[in-house]
Amino acid sequence: MTATPRWSALDLAEGLQLGHALSTLHDLGVLAALARPRGVDELAVEFGLDEAMLGATLEFAAARTDLIDRRGQRFRTTAAYAPAARFVLDLYAGAFAGNAVALPSILRRPARAGAAVDRARHAQAFLQAPAGPEAVPAGLLHQLGVRAALDLGCGPGALLRTMALQDDGFRGWGIDANPAMCRNARARLREAGVSRRVRIVQGDGRDPARTLSDAARAKIQAVVAGDLANELCAVGADAAVAWLRRLQRDFPQRLLLVSDYYGRLGHRGHAAGRETLLHDYVQAISGQGIPPPDRKAWQAIYRAADVRLVHCIEDTSTTRFLHLLRL
Repeated sequence: MTATPRWSALDLAEGLQLGHALSTLHDLGVLAALARPRGVDELAVEFGLDEAMLGATLEFAAARTDLIDRRGQRFRTTAAYAPAARFVLDLYAGAFAGNAVALPSILRRPARAGAAVDRARHAQAFLQAPAGPEAVPAGLLHQLGVRAALDLGCGPGALLRTMALQDDGFRGWGIDANPAMCRNARARLREAGVSRRVRIVQGDGRDPARTLSDAARAKIQAVVAGDLANELCAVGADAAVAWLRRLQRDFPQRLLLVSDYYGRLGHRGHAAGRETLLHDYVQAISGQGIPPPDRKAWQAIYRAADVRLVHCIEDTSTTRFLHLLRL
């Protein structure tokens, strides 16, 4: 993995201002309005903004980013303002912006970190998340004959939606703590015509038995945890081990598919891409913690909980993985 050049003080100051400017324009809807060339005067009237201030912001963004082009007196967004870019803006520059601002307080009292996350913006980000990552876990579970699954930390319901569309007999349950995320998931399932077969419930994925009935739990063949286990690593492995033991008690002998990533900050001797480092950092300042750095470290957690790793798929271009476990 090629090392990314480190930033100078000027890079940092410019990046701070550009990131906030682009996030603001995105949040206001100005970037969406620039799908076709528009003049500053026209945009200022439409959005109730100061023309001179808006003009300076757009000119700066067009000069220094690949998201906006300027042609004469008109601006428009480029192909780079794609769903992947909107996801990055909503997630890292939006949902976790409050954590960056609150860093002086969080450094002294980390327990306050979670309260600074913008949960509505977090849910909005995952509406923009590029489609496709759910295909591999969905395909694996389908290949294993799973027709009833529980998705912990289900987000917008992409995995459950995919599985329901590929199997008319599939039944699914999703649990997410974010009420806005649950609303988005239900809306997407209704749009796909599968909402009668997939139920989304607001609750705590760390203890799903509190949310699901005994009858529902008895039907579930596999449990999926997508980017949930990493949140249990803020202070050592004890919380993750306790979670696995609860799942083993409530879903004995069921399959557990952990879809997550290997962390890098705080773990020496591992190559680190800038995307992974950024995600590690927001994990830290939002109170979620940074996950273990490799399969060996994750396996130590599994062994401590007395669950067995059956199969492992690792993305060598990132640090993401799928771990298939037997509870």
